[in-house]
Amino acid sequence: MATHIMVIDDEPLIGRLLEYQLGGVGYVVTAYTRAHDALSELAHTQPDLILLDVMMPELSGWDVCSQIRRSSSVPIIMLTAKDGDDDVVRGLTSGADDYVGKPFTQGQLVARIEAVLRRSRGAHTSTSHMPQTPVAPTPVVIPPEPTATTPARVQLPRLGPRLAEARLQRGLTLHEIGRVSGVRWEFLQALEQEAFGSVPRSELRLALRTYSSLLNIDLTPYTRRTLRQPRPLLSRLGMVALIVVLLLIVVVLVL
Repeated sequence: MATHIMVIDDEPLIGRLLEYQLGGVGYVVTAYTRAHDALSELAHTQPDLILLDVMMPELSGWDVCSQIRRSSSVPIIMLTAKDGDDDVVRGLTSGADDYVGKPFTQGQLVARIEAVLRRSRGAHTSTSHMPQTPVAPTPVVIPPEPTATTPARVQLPRLGPRLAEARLQRGLTLHEIGRVSGVRWEFLQALEQEAFGSVPRSELRLALRTYSSLLNIDLTPYTRRTLRQPRPLLSRLGMVALIVVLLLIVVVLVL
């Protein structure tokens, strides 16, 4: 039986992203944007785990956590951008089992969920609650030898258009992605346009990892040359001119 996760977050985009990401690895996810609706539902159903936001307009996540703890021991993970020591302590003392700061990656969140489930259900039953995805046997395929019409290497799709297409398929805007990921929307736009030089080098790799993780795009096939900017023509001509000048100096000295 699949693990049921309840998400309580007043930001609809967060709920949609978690439904997509966690649903893709085998969880059943139900998202609520109003704390009162979620508390009413808890009176009838009992999820396996709750992902709870702290900053909500009606009730704070701390208050919601305290109310849940009066009648239920369901595991609770707090999701919030408030990750200071005082906030973490307050969340844990309110009854939360773990605390994850935004932005977070899918892999990090899934690992935290599984760790909390193992602690709450016991190590002897933990493996039965891992999301199970049937894996079909991989056929053995012998690739054909390269010919005049068969390229030796598979051409990777362009990274920028792939990011833009994945975002549009989910119906998300750059501003929405920026609010969730913490990456400036103009940096995200530069990534989609492959204008990597427009993003500060200190932030480029973090922005790429965060954006690709939200869209479930694996960056592994893209080597460092994907991010390397072509050397400007003037720069190349300058190098050639410098070499010619050095050769002329050598010839003059020899003669």
